[in-house]
Amino acid sequence: MSGQPQRADARRNRDRILQAAFEAFAADGSLVPLDEIARRAGVGAGTVYRNFATKEALFKAVVTDRIERIIAEAHALIDADDDPAEALYGFLTWVVERAMFNHALCDALAMEMGAFDESGQDAEFTTALDALLRRAQSAGAVRPDVSVQDVRTLLVGAMLMERLRRRDGPPGRMASLACDALRPATKRNEIAARNETHCELCATSFTPAATGRPARFCSAACRQKAHRRAKTT
Repeated sequence: MSGQPQRADARRNRDRILQAAFEAFAADGSLVPLDEIARRAGVGAGTVYRNFATKEALFKAVVTDRIERIIAEAHALIDADDDPAEALYGFLTWVVERAMFNHALCDALAMEMGAFDESGQDAEFTTALDALLRRAQSAGAVRPDVSVQDVRTLLVGAMLMERLRRRDGPPGRMASLACDALRPATKRNEIAARNETHCELCATSFTPAATGRPARFCSAACRQKAHRRAKTT
């Protein structure tokens, strides 16, 4: 009986460490010292080390859930009957938006390939992204010479730049530019000629109204979907 309270205390300490680490990593990225996480959790540094041998282990534990959600979203889009272009560009824009406000997620997705080999997440993410890319290429919505590595590189660049400039302008600008780089030249020229903008969710081009506040989404459906995703991520 004497061991039960200790096990309960250990679980509570672990939960407190994970919550403190999530908040610290989301705000400041992976460079937060373990001592600072221990302080936020209200435990000693030794307690943190007993639960997580290294900061890298704690970081992976924190971001695993978020990466799983992103992979699940990609698989859902692959299996859905959505337009392939909307599925890919919407997914990229959504990931960038999530990473803007979560430095840990941004850092995790920006790591070198193989960063999540122990759990297989990195390979699973790349495979799902490649499937979305191939569908969009088959539909003529993406340049045929683009590889999944190209898409990952653009994705990381957009995430980092959105995070750096989020106080200097409306969100989504870097994601839209990254999506434009993937489109065939004829499509980019059509968009420019029509003076269109891009939906922040699906990156679909649309002509904004001449009056009123600048539109962020191409339709009410995208606006509602964006709000639902924001609540679950």
